[in-house]
This record gives sequence, structure tokens and C-alpha cells, in this order.
Amino acid sequence: MSELRKGIGLGGIALLAIACCIGLPLLVAAGFGVAAVALVGGITAGALALAAAIGLLIVRARRRRPVHAPPITEIARRS
Repeated sequence: MSELRKGIGLGGIALLAIACCIGLPLLVAAGFGVAAVALVGGITAGALALAAAIGLLIVRARRRRPVHAPPITEIARRS
């Protein structure tokens, strides 16, 4: 047997099992937490980008439209 196996013993194996049983759920929970934050951040970024795009489209549409439309009688004369 190697020196490491002799030194670990039954108590070391029990501590290893306890550490794994405690550590693994913590790692999984941290992973889920990071995934949830990433999901919420992605949704928020998408909503902000959509709002910015809609705002730009509204501003562009207002700039293209004439401020004062010609009177109806003038439109009728043209046609």
C-alpha cells in the first residue's frame, strides 16, 4: 500500500464523503444561481435593445413626416 492510503484511513474517507456531499450541492446551487442571473440579464438586455430600437424608429418616422400637411383643397387640385 502507498503511504497516502495508510495515512488517510477510515476517518479520512468519511471526511472526503462528507465534503463531497456538502460541496456538490453547493456547486450545483451556485451553477443554478449563475444561470438564473444570466437568464435575467439576457432578458433585460433584450428588452432594453428592443425599447431603443422602437424609440429610434419612432424618431425616424417623425423626422420623415412633414410638419404641416398641405390643405385638402390643394391635394384635390393636384389630382
